[in-house]
Amino acid sequence: MIAFDAKVVDKLCNHLETGPFQAKRLQGIFLALADMCSELECCRDRALSLEALSYIKDALEHDSADVRTAACIFLRNLSRSVKVTLRMQLSRVPMVQLLCDSCTSVQIAALGAISNTVVNFTAHKSIFMQCGGLKQLVQLSKSMDSAIRVNAIWALRNLAFLTLRLLSKSKLLLLFAISLMVPSDSVKYVFAEDGLLLHAVGSQLHSTAKVEVLVQGMYILSNLASGNEIQKEAAMDQLFPQVGNDTQTILIKFLQSTDSRLRIAAVWALVNLTFPNSPGACGRVIKLRNAGIVSQLKTMVNDPCLDVKLRARMAVAQSMMFIDD
Repeated sequence: MIAFDAKVVDKLCNHLETGPFQAKRLQGIFLALADMCSELECCRDRALSLEALSYIKDALEHDSADVRTAACIFLRNLSRSVKVTLRMQLSRVPMVQLLCDSCTSVQIAALGAISNTVVNFTAHKSIFMQCGGLKQLVQLSKSMDSAIRVNAIWALRNLAFLTLRLLSKSKLLLLFAISLMVPSDSVKYVFAEDGLLLHAVGSQLHSTAKVEVLVQGMYILSNLASGNEIQKEAAMDQLFPQVGNDTQTILIKFLQSTDSRLRIAAVWALVNLTFPNSPGACGRVIKLRNAGIVSQLKTMVNDPCLDVKLRARMAVAQSMMFIDD
């Protein structure tokens, strides 16, 4: 508050009006503004009233990576204000381009700014995705740099918040599968908006022939099946939908797939569904046995893929605790 009372924000914004500056000085101004806007809403309000946003675009396109980084940090802290995020137009700010910046510190700072900006406002998310932002975030989520990878995943999680209906079913699966890389309460998104994502998973598993989508879908259900009884049963409902008077499952097809990735994902789901300490495990195992799943698992205990073989043996061992054979 001392800095605010001393009108430091006013002085720094006035300095921006008198530019241009050497890169080091410009960096210092944006970092100072970022620091003051990191905690106090009054500082964010004042910076906004002084049109601080009007200097952001040029700073984000500055030749100096240090200036670009400082501008992103300022934007990240400024965007904590609802007033700022409501006024800011992502289409006019080169945030997506900065995700491809040659400087790692710029990429990380840009990811932080994007995470704050898109978390609550559907309009910003729509613009961001139209600009190719989703594709860039997915690529960065696979980065060899751990800091970039984690920040990209958090940005993807924020992008998913309250925006499920903007995405196609295949993008829903991809976005949620990536978000599961960060330990958290991500599974709650499966039940958001009347189970939109959960039904999208089941629909894709029963309709698509794309192995990549099937693998993503099965890992989502596998993660769901590692939760509580309600979550395990929700996964079972998608794997064993009621069709007329019959219950059908696509698990046999997945377990017999020539693609080891799909076999691994399917077996992992079965390991979680048959976990013996779960109250409903016995009922699920009986249902799996009646559908021929347990017999299929027994044929996979010598699968050529080591991961499949080990998980199949685990699932069989757990299942046999409830079956008298």
